[in-house]
Amino acid sequence: MLAKIPQIADRIIEWGIIFLLVSTPFALPTRYGTLHLWVYTTIELTIFLLITIWALKQIVKIRNSPVRNPQLAPRTPHPATRFGFTKTPLNIPIILFVSLIMFQLIPLPPGTLKLLSPNTHDLYKTSTPQLETRNPHPATRTPQLAPRTPQPETRTPHPATRNSSHPATWHPFSIYHYATKSEFIKILAYIGMFFLVTNTPGMRLNRLLFIIMSVGFLISFLGILQKFTGTGKVYWLIDSPNASLFGSFINRNHFSGYIGMVIPLSFGLLISRFGSITFHKTMTWRAILTKFESHLLGNVFLVFAIMIMISALFLSLSRGGILSFAVTIIVFVALIGLSRKTRNIIGKGRKVTIITLLLAFIFLVWLGIDPVLERLSDLSSSSRHEVSQYTIDMAKDFPLFGTGLGSFQYLFPKYEMLEEQLYWDHAHNDYVELLSDSGLIGFIIAIGGIVIFVWKTLVRWWERGDSFAKGVTLGGLCGIIAILSHSVADFNLHIPANALFLSFLLGLTWNAVNLETTQMEK
Repeated sequence: MLAKIPQIADRIIEWGIIFLLVSTPFALPTRYGTLHLWVYTTIELTIFLLITIWALKQIVKIRNSPVRNPQLAPRTPHPATRFGFTKTPLNIPIILFVSLIMFQLIPLPPGTLKLLSPNTHDLYKTSTPQLETRNPHPATRTPQLAPRTPQPETRTPHPATRNSSHPATWHPFSIYHYATKSEFIKILAYIGMFFLVTNTPGMRLNRLLFIIMSVGFLISFLGILQKFTGTGKVYWLIDSPNASLFGSFINRNHFSGYIGMVIPLSFGLLISRFGSITFHKTMTWRAILTKFESHLLGNVFLVFAIMIMISALFLSLSRGGILSFAVTIIVFVALIGLSRKTRNIIGKGRKVTIITLLLAFIFLVWLGIDPVLERLSDLSSSSRHEVSQYTIDMAKDFPLFGTGLGSFQYLFPKYEMLEEQLYWDHAHNDYVELLSDSGLIGFIIAIGGIVIFVWKTLVRWWERGDSFAKGVTLGGLCGIIAILSHSVADFNLHIPANALFLSFLLGLTWNAVNLETTQMEK
């Protein structure tokens, strides 16, 4: 019975991940466009529960393992650390970034704080004297305006100790502890998703890919129905104050950020399934179409789902989503043709991709493309550019360690100089907000980790010879590129469904590029 526990645990973890992938994009928002607290709590508790199950599985495996000599242990597709964790290019950056956030929450002596971040020290001293007091019970500190008896000289406090801004008071880098702690828990949940995907080798990729594309298709189809019925309600039930509602997302840009990751992944699976088609240079486009149609019936749902998702992306009228999709497709097609080994295995993927895009464009024209062209005719967004510039100014005042994760909305009004006074909870640019929240150190860790991950995955992908591994890896990489490019003009990485899916996509891509055998079978 104990021997079956690891397999049972893997199945529980797999279905737990599926539950999160399906539920988070469809989560019901509040009438004000935000998610309910219970949604965040469910995501975090589910991931932490799955990690606990994984840890118990590891304990059972160690106790039941007959292999005591590490050199005699069976070879696994993923190299593991001495603690049994899968080695990935993101392990060290994750540890460093988590350590940085924890460091932001540690109270520091005033001298140290002033040395490392003078503006943080001055901000505590001048702006927030009420945040901390030496008396743990403020309600009992009733000031005596005219004491009845003179106080002994020995009990008179030093003038500098009469308020919390006394230099002896210790403060952390984070200007708002609660916000940083809340964001820290979310970050841990996203890291937990990546950890679970990369450390559960028994997951069936085909099933996961089918579920992801089914969710993307349903959300896109829902968005198209909303577009043509003219509803302003989520699921035709909940009033939305945001006029850019699309699908299950309150904001069309967040929908396009999500679906922008799903479409390249779908293309990657599609071209891997056309590995048995043989194209010749002398073939005409009519002959190519004939061969394509012969495989189309076997992949009709996949092709149709991609058509719907692309059409929904354009009909959402998200300029950032459309432009990032264009960049992604260019990279997708270019990477197919770069490697000789790739051309021999999925080189025909360029033709399959172009034909599918053509079908999607025809379908989009039939639905109506005029609103899309009108939307793309004006790409200006002066307010977002100004907000990004003000955020950079804020980052310059807190250069090394930032203001604390999640603190943007509380400090930004101090820097905002827009004529139209609006509430900005995010910078509409994930990179500059990352720079202001975590400082230059956190920015280098996060961006450097992603760059190293993409580079090492590409190097490994270049050497692969399996069509399924190459197709899914290429789709996953381009999905990552899509959300990273879109994040220049939005805050997609602060949307739970998008951030969680990006974490999953990173793990899935690393799993796919390291597959030893094809996973085409169910």
